[in-house]
Amino acid sequence: MADQTKPLLVMTCTPGAGHVNPITTIAKALMLDGYHVTAVCASGYRKRFEDIGCDYVAIQGYGDYVDEDRESKWPERELMEPGPAQLAWTLEQSFIKVIPDQLEAVQKAITKLREENPGKPVVLLNESAYAGSLPLQRGARGAKPDAFIGIGINPISMTSADLPPFNSGLPLPTSPEQKAQYAMGWEMMRTVFTGPFALFNSILKDHGGEPDDKVFFNDAPYVWPDRFLQMCPPSMMYPRSDAPPSLRFAGGMPKLPKANTSADKPAWWDEVANNSSGKDIIFVCQGTVRMDYKDIVIPAIEALKDRPNTLVIVVLGKRGAALDSSTAIPENTRVVDYLTYDDILPLASVFVGNGGYGGVRASLAHGTPLVVAGESEDKAEMSAIIEWAGVAVNLRTGSPTSEAIRAGVDQVLSDPKYKEGAKRIQADMDASDPIKVITDNINEVLAGVKA
Repeated sequence: MADQTKPLLVMTCTPGAGHVNPITTIAKALMLDGYHVTAVCASGYRKRFEDIGCDYVAIQGYGDYVDEDRESKWPERELMEPGPAQLAWTLEQSFIKVIPDQLEAVQKAITKLREENPGKPVVLLNESAYAGSLPLQRGARGAKPDAFIGIGINPISMTSADLPPFNSGLPLPTSPEQKAQYAMGWEMMRTVFTGPFALFNSILKDHGGEPDDKVFFNDAPYVWPDRFLQMCPPSMMYPRSDAPPSLRFAGGMPKLPKANTSADKPAWWDEVANNSSGKDIIFVCQGTVRMDYKDIVIPAIEALKDRPNTLVIVVLGKRGAALDSSTAIPENTRVVDYLTYDDILPLASVFVGNGGYGGVRASLAHGTPLVVAGESEDKAEMSAIIEWAGVAVNLRTGSPTSEAIRAGVDQVLSDPKYKEGAKRIQADMDASDPIKVITDNINEVLAGVKA
């Protein structure tokens, strides 16, 4: 039952499992804390949010899609090489062109709450990749929230003089000359993003908003809201001396009461849970979007076979998924369509994955080091960050060889620094109270406290 003294929350979410999974966790934790939450996402995710008790407003039109629609909706993207051009194209097609539909859904949710609860404050918690709410911070026509707080569930993409260009995968600068080189790289990124940024400003003006030419599009989600809360500890992101005061860290993800998932376990689960012979358990999963198992899963199976002291647990990332029937499964390998991170990661010695933010955060929450192979979306950035943090071996490709995976796993198992680093970040997360950080910032903004 919602606490009637608390403000009403509208929570946006970019369509996709990698966004829906963390946002439903945050929404559920806020409802357990007494908040009423109205979620805004694509129609295909309605049940996910309504099942946890959210009210729901679905995005309509071009912005209404699910993970399974991506290849048919944007077939050109699959033909593009990972890099700045692909990133700019993706930004324009799936994050900017959807803004009118996303904005309409957000304003519908705000209007409904105001009509049903006159006089009560409405706070927008805007997921970091959901660009449809940004016009509200630049004077767009129509309903607006009383407070606007960004929620970060992806690597921070904001411009910084301290860092290499976003998603370049380059290491931190170690000299003034390297900093100058990276500054040129940021300028090149601005040039690459000229088209998407122009489209964004055009949409902004069409909806009555005022463009802000001083703020690069990548920076807007961080500097325009009243607050931006990154859902991890500072130790899981690069340090930035030029971050705005509105950017804060929530420390991690809220911990929900653990569901009983025993009925969903495969027949061989006790072998993993008990691990009576003390084998190295290697967890392999390449995420929920890119399902070509030849990228990571098949090379990992090949890399780790014929190791009697190793148990390889392959999770395919989607209920009902299966490997091709011609795939040979070694004696030391177990394959299942779906397991939760919270089930497998506490038992794993190493996580071999694609470097996606959600999987990385979950792995470090359990103190499990990684071997990562990621180059699409923002995975090159996340892979570089955790390599810098000393908690992962970064293979610097999205399609590693078996030899590279084997060497990476052996490096993590043989050098204690990786496990120790993962444990340090786990301790940072365990010491945090993410929901208190969110609610404290909600109350500060409503009270007029500036960042």
